[in-house]
This record gives sequence, C-alpha cells and structure tokens, in this order.
Amino acid sequence: MLAHRLGRAGRRVLAIEAGGRATLPAVADPPLWPTLSGSTLDWRYATVPQRGLDGRVVPYPRGKVLGGSSVINALAYQSGHPAAYDRWPAGWRHGDLLPYFKQAETFSGGGDAWRGGDGPLHVLSLADVHDRTPVASAFIAAAQECGFAMTPDIGGAVTTGVAWNQLSIKGHARDDAATAFFDSLGGSDVDLLLDAQVLGLVIERGRCLGVRLAGQILRAEGEVLLCAGAIDSPRLLMVSGVGPADALRAHGIAVAVDLPDVGANLEDHLLLAGVAYRARRAVEPSFYNHADALLYVPHAQADESPDHLIMCLSLPFVQPAVGALPPPAYTLVPCLMRPLSRGSVRLGSGDPMAPALIDPNYLSDPSDLESLVTAVALAREIGGAPAFADWRAEEVYPGRLWDDSAARHDFVRRAARSFHHPVGTCRIGAVVDTALCVQGVTGLRVIDASVLPGLPAAMINAAVTAVAERASDIVLGR
Repeated sequence: MLAHRLGRAGRRVLAIEAGGRATLPAVADPPLWPTLSGSTLDWRYATVPQRGLDGRVVPYPRGKVLGGSSVINALAYQSGHPAAYDRWPAGWRHGDLLPYFKQAETFSGGGDAWRGGDGPLHVLSLADVHDRTPVASAFIAAAQECGFAMTPDIGGAVTTGVAWNQLSIKGHARDDAATAFFDSLGGSDVDLLLDAQVLGLVIERGRCLGVRLAGQILRAEGEVLLCAGAIDSPRLLMVSGVGPADALRAHGIAVAVDLPDVGANLEDHLLLAGVAYRARRAVEPSFYNHADALLYVPHAQADESPDHLIMCLSLPFVQPAVGALPPPAYTLVPCLMRPLSRGSVRLGSGDPMAPALIDPNYLSDPSDLESLVTAVALAREIGGAPAFADWRAEEVYPGRLWDDSAARHDFVRRAARSFHHPVGTCRIGAVVDTALCVQGVTGLRVIDASVLPGLPAAMINAAVTAVAERASDIVLGR
C-alpha cells in the first residue's frame, strides 16, 4: 500500500520482494487459508523452544510473496478498541489513524464516521451475508445468554461485544495488499523486483545509500523504506550494523549505529486451541475463514481495551499436545489481547541468509497464564449455554481437567500457540522516531508491524495498513 500511495503521488518507487506473485489457487479461496502456512508462500519460520509452553517450538508463518503476510493470513480485518492506540506516542493514536483506516477500505456496510466507503481494500462484514455457518449463530445466541450485547459493526463506534466477523474479501475472494494496492498501479512510476532477497542495507557515515542483493548493490536516489515485517526488519538492521553493539560484535558485524532496542520488545497475541466440543451432528463448513462469529469481551472499565477475544470455529482446532478431535466438532478459541510477556528477535550468526532467532517468550509473565485461565473459563461458560444445547454432545477439552488448578495451568501451556501478530521490534520512540526514521541513520525509515509501539486490541492487519497509509503522507511531506 505504501508503494501504491507514493506511486500515485508521482514518486519513483522500486519495490523489492524476496518472493513472487501469489499463484496458489488457495490464496483466493478464503476457507483454504490454513493450507498456506508451510506452503511455498511462507518463510516457514519457527520460534526457539518456549519455556513457558513446556519447551515447544512454535511455527511462525510469515509471507514470502508480493503482499507479504496479508496473502497467507486468516483474512480477519478489524481496527480494534481505540484505547489500545491511545497508549501509543502522539501522532499515532486512534484519532490520528482513523482517517487512514477509512482511507484504506471499502466497507461492505458503507462509509460513515468510522468506516471507509471508497478505499482500495474491500472489507466484508459477515453481517451482510446470508450463508454464515449455523454453529456461529448458536455462538452469537449463547454469548447473549451470558450477558454480552450484540454489536452490529465490530469495527465501528462500538468495538466490543459479540459480532459477526469482518474479513478482507472482495466478492468471494481474498483481497490483500497485492490485489488491493499493487494490482491498481497501472500508469504509476512503480517498478517491482520480485524473487530478489535483500541481504542487507548499505550504510556509510550514518547514511543509508541503498540495499545489497546477491552480487549487486542497488543505490537509492532518495530514501530506503524498510518494510520487511517484525521479524526481518530488525534482522536486516542488525546484519547491516544497526542494533545492540555488543551482540553485533559477537557475530563479527561492524557497528554502524548502537541501537539496543532493535529486535527487543517483541509482542504477540496468544490463542488457545482449544476449548473443544464434539457435535451432535455434522457441522456445516464455513464459506469464509471458519470463524464466522467472535466476541471481544468488554473490559471492566468502559474506556479500556479488552483483555480477551473468543472466536467460534466451525471445525476441530486443537493443539496436538492437547489431543485429537475427530469431526463432527467445533471449537471456541480464547485469545489474550493484552499480554505482558515480551520477547526478542536476535541474530544467530552474521550470515545475512540465516533466519533470526525468534523468542516471543510466551507466558514469561505469570499474569498472562492467569489471564488465559480466565478466558478459558469464559469460553466454557459460553460453550455450556442453552443456545448450544442442540449442537453440544460433549465438551472434549479441557473437560474434567478443568476441575484441578494445576491441570488448568497445564492445559493452557499445552493448548497455547501464536496468533501470528508480532509487533514492536523496531518500535516508535525506541528504534524509529515519530516520522519512522531510524535513529542515527539518515535516508532510512522502517514502515511495517515492527514499528507498532504495542499490540492493537484486534488482529494487526488493519493497524499495519493504517500505519502504512499515514506513513505515505509523512514520506510525501503532507
């Protein structure tokens, strides 16, 4: 989207992508999104062993394709509660970003004070369709029986409550950063260099002059805009000499700028897979992303962002460490929206082709474990509500395990996994300034999820899009 806006404004842009165009048919077909993790469009990263998850290594999919992770994600597109943004630095709070949320989208419910009506990216509310899966309707009713109000537009004036999901879909196909922005660039001054992996940045005397590819250096006439995501942006900075000086020297890397916070402060949402039920009969599959309905649990303080999200999945979704769940089945998935645990992205060597060491440090803060216990308890309450009686044959997991306190903690550790929302590793105020310029380096900005100073109270796709939209205005001097 950044190249789109700059190109439309008449700037010359060369966009370099390590992958190619998305050619897998599954990309366009929303229900097939789970098959994209581990595919040729995925970098296939994984974390280091997570002590808080009993030493498990957690898959960490990242898009290796034009359009990045927006091409392989689960299509969810929600801005989330304003209070999460209002903890960010001035200039990047919700009121600052709201015009850019609107500018980016065409919302199926039409434009209003909160939603855009004519942007490049199409956002579909499942409130506007009639082929939602019936088990999601039972979830909506069950959540209301448990005292949660229905919210007609979870991305509008009220961002908590039980609601129909909202997804980046145009027609019946995925709409992503490539289809919405790159495919509409006809006649602009934007060139694409595909299947070209950037090995590092060329930094001399405090200025970024270009990028290094295999066998060649490309020099920039203007600025270099690093948009490699929360894992690879800090990795590329560090292999280029920008980062914690002692760690760089340990890998034989000459220090250009000592920036200790590069790669630090990794935040990621956790979810639990899951609170699982054997169904009385076949569960109709979703035509969308399998989570047709969800609940953003309102915080006890009305002006605060939610701690928890609970999604209803119309399929078995259980960590192998928990056990098997043959169909027919459905799953309620609790998610931790405000984790306190922090991790890091570090170099394993000075080799520019080597993947980073990803350590989200899940559940290192004991409060996160207790918060997930609370979320599971709420999901079980909803799953046991009368509205699910026609569907619920048996609660398979956690079942009787939940009767014992130690077993509860064990279940959470075994069921937890990444929600794939890494942010913060080049965050505003620590690595980049409020104009997204890397501190100590001229001619270089970072513009991606790594600059987010914290997690939004939602999936991060919409937040990253709005940040890129605002960044384009900053680059253009508006």
